[in-house]
Amino acid sequence: MADAPEIELDGKIYDDWQKCSFNFSISDIANSFALTTPDFTPDHGEDMAVKARFGDHELLTGWLEEVDNSTVPDQEGTRLSGRSKAGDLVDCSAIVPGGEYHNLSLLEACAGLCKPFGIGVSALVDVGDRFDRIKIEQGEEVGQVIDRICRERGLMAWSVGSGDIVLGRPGFARAQTDLRYRYTGSGQLRSDNNIIELSAKLTKANRHSKLIMRSQGQTSDDDFGIAAAQSEAAAVDDAVRRYRPKVLTSDGAGSSDQLRQRVNWEMARRIGKSTAITYQCEGWQQVPGGDIWRPGLLVAVEDQKNKIAEEMLIVSVGLTLDEDKGGYRTSLSVEPPAAWVPKPNFEKADGDAQYAALRRAVRG
Repeated sequence: MADAPEIELDGKIYDDWQKCSFNFSISDIANSFALTTPDFTPDHGEDMAVKARFGDHELLTGWLEEVDNSTVPDQEGTRLSGRSKAGDLVDCSAIVPGGEYHNLSLLEACAGLCKPFGIGVSALVDVGDRFDRIKIEQGEEVGQVIDRICRERGLMAWSVGSGDIVLGRPGFARAQTDLRYRYTGSGQLRSDNNIIELSAKLTKANRHSKLIMRSQGQTSDDDFGIAAAQSEAAAVDDAVRRYRPKVLTSDGAGSSDQLRQRVNWEMARRIGKSTAITYQCEGWQQVPGGDIWRPGLLVAVEDQKNKIAEEMLIVSVGLTLDEDKGGYRTSLSVEPPAAWVPKPNFEKADGDAQYAALRRAVRG
């Protein structure tokens, strides 16, 4: 095991803490942390920068945001918490002269949005074609803009330990080991398992026998002409054997092929999200001396209790150090990769634009 985590507050090593936790997720652009200390007198003046490292690994670079200092009997000392630098992207509005970007790539646009906050941006993959125009809505948060334009290129944005963000797709790499929860022939847990606890939620609540995707302005069976040209597509979930149909409305006047892509994505997303499992492992590193656990990795899982023997996607990671609860622990929330396939997008069409799309559909 590497040395204990090193915490800096405003450039000075802070050793007077007892417990710590770090949370990373591909669904949140900002990561978070919390420390428990015996006592802490907050400085009510300037912002306090935070850096956390674990051996050679950068865990988080950001800001202290909250000091929970109380004399409540059941509270342990003082709790300090905050987020990575990208927390400002979640809270703050995008200020762009003229309210628009023109002829920029996704990477260039994200870099321009993040520059005032001192946050760098890099890409793990090709970011696709340049945008002719990116309109910033009045008061729209920076994180919302980044999420919106990333989805148009089938990508996501998340924080790394340096405090910067990267653009990419979940499943960009594989874990250095697999996750194992297996039994011996006599039904005992095997000694070579690395999963020490698990919590599984397997639900059919949001699954349907058939999903039907219709474009906006769907009309009745008595309509004809342009009104009757409305597109729709359907997908079937064979695992739902009883009658459970669901009609969804798209956010634009898409073609039949686009609606088919969207309904297939929606079905895959619902099937994937129906299997959500959290595994607890000892330590913070994937293998001794290896990388720490990070979200976005693919990991092979052999979980005989839940009958899972397939590759899963690590959606979120929680690192904790609490000597009262086993010392160094990692919590890994995993889902099937199909739940994180990028959502197909097509431009919204409203007003006359929507009916123009319908006219094109009628005329062929």
